[in-house]
Amino acid sequence: MTKEEAIALQAAVDEILALAVEKQSQIRGAVNWGSLLCVDVEVLDGVVAVTVEGAAPEAVDLQIFLAGELERRGYGSIRVRTEW
Repeated sequence: MTKEEAIALQAAVDEILALAVEKQSQIRGAVNWGSLLCVDVEVLDGVVAVTVEGAAPEAVDLQIFLAGELERRGYGSIRVRTEW
């Protein structure tokens, strides 16, 4: 993944996070809706992973929402991690 692709992916995640805020009533889990931010994009063993700050590591609904939206937008299978 090039630096430009990583920047574009990070921007896409932040756009999707804004959409998640609008749909927060449908997304369960411990999430600080006022401070969600994509803080990292990396490739681990050939798998692209993004890290989102502002939600508990077990915020599975948010992770699934983000991964699904990324795939719908053509990014393929992206691993999503959440952390405080």
